[in-house]
Amino acid sequence: MTTQEVKRKLTAILSADVKGYSRLMGEDEVGTIRTLSTYHKIMTTLIQQYRGRVVDAPGDNVLVEFGSVVDAVRCAIQIQKELKAKNTELPENQRMEFRMGVNIGDVIEEGKKIYGDGVNIAARVESLAEGGGICISGTAFDQVKNKLDLEYEFLGEKEVKNIAEPVRVYRVRLKPGVEISVPKEERKPGLNRWQWSVMAVVLLIITGLVTLAIWKSYAPSVPSREDVLKEKIAAVSSEKPEGQPPTSTPKAVPSEEKKVFPLPAKPTTTVTPAKPAMEVASVKKMVYPLPDKPSIAVLPFVNMSDDPQQEYFSDGLTEDIITALSKVQRLFVIARNSTFTYKRKPVKVQQVAEELGVQYVLEGSVQRAGERVRITAQLIDALKGHHLWAERYDRDLKDLFVLQNEITMKILMALHVKLVEGEQALVRARGTNNFEAYEKFLQATEQHYLFTKEAGVRARQLCEEAITLDPRYSTAYALLSVVYLAEVRYRWTKSPSETMRQALEMAQKALALDPTTLIAQMAMGQIHMVKREYEEAIAWGERAVSTYPNADNAHVFLAWFLMAAGRPEESIPLVKQAIRRNPIPPGWYFVVLGHTYWMISRFDEAIVELKKAVAYSPDDLLAHVALAAAYAEAGRLEEARIEAAEVMRIQPTFSIENYAKGRSYKNQAHFDRLIEALRKAGLK
Repeated sequence: MTTQEVKRKLTAILSADVKGYSRLMGEDEVGTIRTLSTYHKIMTTLIQQYRGRVVDAPGDNVLVEFGSVVDAVRCAIQIQKELKAKNTELPENQRMEFRMGVNIGDVIEEGKKIYGDGVNIAARVESLAEGGGICISGTAFDQVKNKLDLEYEFLGEKEVKNIAEPVRVYRVRLKPGVEISVPKEERKPGLNRWQWSVMAVVLLIITGLVTLAIWKSYAPSVPSREDVLKEKIAAVSSEKPEGQPPTSTPKAVPSEEKKVFPLPAKPTTTVTPAKPAMEVASVKKMVYPLPDKPSIAVLPFVNMSDDPQQEYFSDGLTEDIITALSKVQRLFVIARNSTFTYKRKPVKVQQVAEELGVQYVLEGSVQRAGERVRITAQLIDALKGHHLWAERYDRDLKDLFVLQNEITMKILMALHVKLVEGEQALVRARGTNNFEAYEKFLQATEQHYLFTKEAGVRARQLCEEAITLDPRYSTAYALLSVVYLAEVRYRWTKSPSETMRQALEMAQKALALDPTTLIAQMAMGQIHMVKREYEEAIAWGERAVSTYPNADNAHVFLAWFLMAAGRPEESIPLVKQAIRRNPIPPGWYFVVLGHTYWMISRFDEAIVELKKAVAYSPDDLLAHVALAAAYAEAGRLEEARIEAAEVMRIQPTFSIENYAKGRSYKNQAHFDRLIEALRKAGLK
């Protein structure tokens, strides 16, 4: 299977938009566009002077990247100063004030576009700025605080969707009398840039050779990483299932020996105590800022067989794991080229974490004896200094590629449990031993949760591909049913009745293969919801929670069914329990919670939760609709109209009448309130 490597990079991002843009457009559309065009030209000129690049500029939004966060902040200040001066030439009600946010973080680069958490945080920070003001994230502040003579006001830690920890936010102010200089190109006599580059490389090579010679002469003998791992793995390898006597730790044996590993009844899982058992990595010492999502480096699995010919297997296993993890959008995975630099080197987990800027490190070993192979893996939290998970696999060496896929799938599932989805990941993987089908399922899930029409089409294709690879994969049929239901709910389908028929068919197929399929149970609940059969929907939700008490999504679906049935007070605790189990949940959890708060007229809380949903998925139509209604009923009509504009951007054909067909409220009063609120927001 071919995969296309995602290109990532660390960059400084500036995000900007116009405060009150909808009001300006409503009052004078032509004049506003003319002013915006003039201001964009001013901004573009300054961005170029500060070595930035305009990535995108749709409407009043501007997204810029810089090689230096210092340049980004200096540019933002200079732009605000010049635009402030230009605004004095306009009547007060026509002045255009930009809000700006600066962040430094990891992004995905696709052509000339950039995406990812680094961009999302910049946009979130920007939304907290005042008109004509600048806010920066904590990571940006850490870089500029001692480099620019500015004043910073700490605004606190703000929640951002899909970010493990709250983001620190600072307001930036220029000190009186302080000027920000515009960078100039400097040229000095002497060697040109190419000559300096050549000399630098030569000097680096010479320095490296001298250092290596000195190190070899004076450095004490250091055990190899293989030796260190052998000691670490001894504890895991010697573990036996309960009731079995311990055995001595197996040592590496030559490939020609016919020693056979005893195969335990089932894999042994060992979790060490929380007490730190190794040196703890320091966030302050990290070369790169810690990403805003669970981050992991997979070290090359060590070949312990004393047979260099077995190296291809351990390397291939490592590469498979990295490739599989890289497809999980909610993980930050270090690329193979970086982690393989540690191969055959004596290295500590603490060092790897600090040099690569990650919290988690996966390491392991492969040992072959005759026609048997033993694979050991362990996941380490470098910031806490202890193992999260460790496991050993003993297998017959019949088909290397089948074995490689099996072990990769098991490790991927284990990491999903520990770092991403909790026990729910185990539920989702049930029903298939086909690694490629499981990969397709994970990708389909990620696409589905984006809640856009294009992503929905892709999710459906991926589900169908998973089913083709494994026609008995019940969870893939169930997810396909849920994807069909989303097409009905979002009004993407031209034939809702036919799409509902397909959703029911897929859910029933999944339950026929496995009556305990969680997603199929939830799909059946949704189908009854659409039919306004509330008690049946709640019964399916309760069945799912009873079967899988630790599955967070089962709790949220039940909460949704209860809310629609007019029992919102019972919904809130269920969603909160789910978020407690899954602290980095998909955005629709916040939609359900926010909608429930709206239903009981707790508008401020509704707005907080719905903004989290929008931050997670900026093109989620239902999140923007719900947020527009919450703003309208809270009396914040300007913000309600902004959200209404977002609704029309996402779906230009949106109409309240068409939207209402997909709502399933039992209480007519709730339905009437929603329609009235959307009209207040300016939707028709």
